[in-house]
Amino acid sequence: MAIQRIPLAQPILTRDGTLSKDSKCVNGYFESKGDRKDFIKRPGTSTIPVSPSLPVADGQGLTFFNGFFVAAVNNVLYKIDPTTYASTVIGTMTGTVGGTTVNCYFVQTLNNGYLFVHNQVNGYLINGSTFALSQITNDKVATTTILTGGTLYSQGVTVTFSPPSSGTTATGTVQTTGGVITNVTITNAGTGYVTAPTLTFTPAVTTTGASVTNTSGTPTLTAATLAYTVYIGMTVTGTGIPANTTVTAITGTGPYTITLSANTTSGVSSATFTDKGTGVTATCLLNFFPTSGLTPGAVFIDSYIVVATLSGRLYTSTVSNPTIWNPLDYITAEGEPDTMVGIGKHLNFILGFGQWSTEFFYDAANLTGSPLSSAPTYRVEIGCANGDSIAQFEQSILWIGTSKSTGTGVYLLDGASPAKVSTSYVDRIIGNSNLTNVTAYVLKINGHMLYVLTLHDLNVTIVYDVNEKSWVQWTMYTAGDDSSGVPGILAEQYFRPSYFAGNGLNYFLLDDDTGVMYRLSDNVYTDSGAPIYFRAVTPIVDNGSTKRKFYRQLEIVGDKVPAVLNVRTTQDDYKTWSPYRSIDLNKSRSQIYQCGAARRRAWEFLCTDNVPLRLEAAEIDFNLGELEGDGQ
Repeated sequence: MAIQRIPLAQPILTRDGTLSKDSKCVNGYFESKGDRKDFIKRPGTSTIPVSPSLPVADGQGLTFFNGFFVAAVNNVLYKIDPTTYASTVIGTMTGTVGGTTVNCYFVQTLNNGYLFVHNQVNGYLINGSTFALSQITNDKVATTTILTGGTLYSQGVTVTFSPPSSGTTATGTVQTTGGVITNVTITNAGTGYVTAPTLTFTPAVTTTGASVTNTSGTPTLTAATLAYTVYIGMTVTGTGIPANTTVTAITGTGPYTITLSANTTSGVSSATFTDKGTGVTATCLLNFFPTSGLTPGAVFIDSYIVVATLSGRLYTSTVSNPTIWNPLDYITAEGEPDTMVGIGKHLNFILGFGQWSTEFFYDAANLTGSPLSSAPTYRVEIGCANGDSIAQFEQSILWIGTSKSTGTGVYLLDGASPAKVSTSYVDRIIGNSNLTNVTAYVLKINGHMLYVLTLHDLNVTIVYDVNEKSWVQWTMYTAGDDSSGVPGILAEQYFRPSYFAGNGLNYFLLDDDTGVMYRLSDNVYTDSGAPIYFRAVTPIVDNGSTKRKFYRQLEIVGDKVPAVLNVRTTQDDYKTWSPYRSIDLNKSRSQIYQCGAARRRAWEFLCTDNVPLRLEAAEIDFNLGELEGDGQ
């Protein structure tokens, strides 16, 4: 009699990428303890009773912001209380890609002043205090530029912007240094501009109480204080001051002695000085947030928001002000002539993912143009197949990568060099997908960092465990949707919760097309009451010989729980299966006997009961047939 122990933590070894043949594990994750590796059932999901419920429509994203969840469904943003689950509409976004709403991307600004979101067409801001939604528009003034500062300008010069045909007129304040206008600060960006307005500068005036002294034919004014700077050559007006009087000299530090060009009368008690400044020229530019053609991803770095376009440009907002986007504040990825696919953040770098290359950018604090500069030393010749596959966590980032010379695969960037983490078997699965509809996120369960990747066209979700360096499949027993290819069919489908957000205490998930929100919990062992198909399938086993084996006994090594494990076998290369046999996992010896005979067979172990479960191995007792004739 021989004994074989078959591990139940089985890797994905699909020969054709369909997951219908060869070994795999479904709806769990692996955990190593020395030489032992357990297969542990994943947490279950429970439906969150959101009220009013979210519409049965395409989910686009989920995040946690200032004490509330924000969900995007069919281009509408909802605020959801994490305790009462009350929902309110924040506002509606506009824009689709090819007539379809697509994934949204969220990023918080400094001190949670705003939540920035874009739907790959338009950008929006949610106010951190009021949760009011506003679209970032390009009909307002973003920046002004002083071309010539002029001379002899006093403080207090005013600037006027020409009004738009409709909307509100922009306003600003003028700064001067040494009589030169150096800057215009926009105080109201205005609305309704189609073209940039012109700027008009009005000289400053200052009025001061003054006493008059005419000594030896030299007329002077004595002033205790002056509101603005007074320059020689300024025009002076006032009762008792002759026309065309100017300032010829200024002495003192307050009181000031101001010498005039003409005699005055003793009745002068105040004077008004008119700015002599001249020669200023200036222009302004309208806001420029790129509309349409936005790639997946949005990043916050050093008080800037960064987005990217398919043309390869990375745009940054004004520092600490995501409402303003200077049209000149961009940098172009130029390492390779490929289309930009998405962006992400890694350490202190912004990653621009192209089709077959990835470029690194850092905050160089450039005084003009984009604050970002390229770091060509770190450029890698691996791009991204779909920007929606990019998921950042802690000090690393994962994505479906591709290059000119190789096919697709999943890569992990930890440091500056990417490492391929998908096996050739997982690459076959990814290679079967058209990769046009992908969702991905990272969550941490019981110390395991998991990358949850859904290929919607294949109706498949595969999960990479960063800690165990292993892949499993996750499913959900539910009705299929249009993208799965089996609409309305109640069966195991891909893992439907396609968007994730946590508030530090709980994991919340959003369905990709039903508007349902879920909580993921270790204390739940079903998916909203539907069974979780916790399954391990082995490769074909022949025990090192093609002689017939007579299987006397099968015993399960794992947790003792009140559940049934269903076991079946296939002996024709996964084409047909035997009927299931049941094993009581709550018995001291979880066994079945008289398990038939075969030369080569694969085993499947399935549990759908509402219990937590951890399995290690199946121990098989068998006898080896001695005869080599037919049928032996």
